[in-house]
Amino acid sequence: MSRASYVDLQTNGHGGIDFLSATTTDEIRTATRSLYQAGVAAFLPTLITADPNQLLASARLIREVRESQSPDEAKILGFHLEGPFISHEKCGVHPPHFIHEPDIDLMKKYLAIEDVKIVTLAPELPGALELIRFLVDRGVVVSLGHSNATIEEANAGFDAGATTVTHLYNAMSKFPGLTEAALERDGLVFQIIVDDVHVTRVNVASALKGREDRFIITNDTVAAAGIGEGRFAFGDMEIEVRDHQARRLDGTLAGGVGTLDRSRAILHEIGISEADSLAAATTRPLALIGGRL
Repeated sequence: MSRASYVDLQTNGHGGIDFLSATTTDEIRTATRSLYQAGVAAFLPTLITADPNQLLASARLIREVRESQSPDEAKILGFHLEGPFISHEKCGVHPPHFIHEPDIDLMKKYLAIEDVKIVTLAPELPGALELIRFLVDRGVVVSLGHSNATIEEANAGFDAGATTVTHLYNAMSKFPGLTEAALERDGLVFQIIVDDVHVTRVNVASALKGREDRFIITNDTVAAAGIGEGRFAFGDMEIEVRDHQARRLDGTLAGGVGTLDRSRAILHEIGISEADSLAAATTRPLALIGGRL
């Protein structure tokens, strides 16, 4: 196995570059090379809630790079759109003025990006179930997240075709709510950030107990990942990294700066087998999106 072997389904940026605010293909390549050096063989660039024109422009740059990648870059597998159809109550650092109620016509404009693999949305919003069915019919994986759903609303989203959740515990209703529904849903694969910042080890261990075969680890990295401490762009906001934590200047947690090697080390320390943690960072995320290296 080569040094770069991991697959990350939620990557906002790396190596000082934020995918949403990048303006050149050279910047995108800086991020893909930084990801490769961090052990990531393939990934989904993740574009959060933003001005649609900015999002589409960023996607065009990323797609241009994808067409001519070199061996020292992490492979771009497609796109993860995290928003804009999310809950105001659980929006985190997503700009509230760009949040939108589920809209199939708007979604069609985003699908023109091509190769959208995952869309994160909140199932409790008006029109969300229709949008889930629309996306699933087109082969897009729907992930529930940034949601204040009740258990009933979460299960309605799963029944409509959603097959995963975005960063379990973070930016979602918990007990009762989407977290509980995801943990109790037989066979559901959930994504979780394992970095000793987003989710406590107690909660990680509790979530994985008896579910070792149905979780995916992600870092949810932002531009600061692979660089160190300082201030960095994230969409139209500024974030600061201190003490291994990336936060908006008002203190809101804004994403990760860890590595999947570190995530696996944490999992080992809480009793998860090497085989299960490796699958959660390689074959399982690929299987979720029907991807290949």
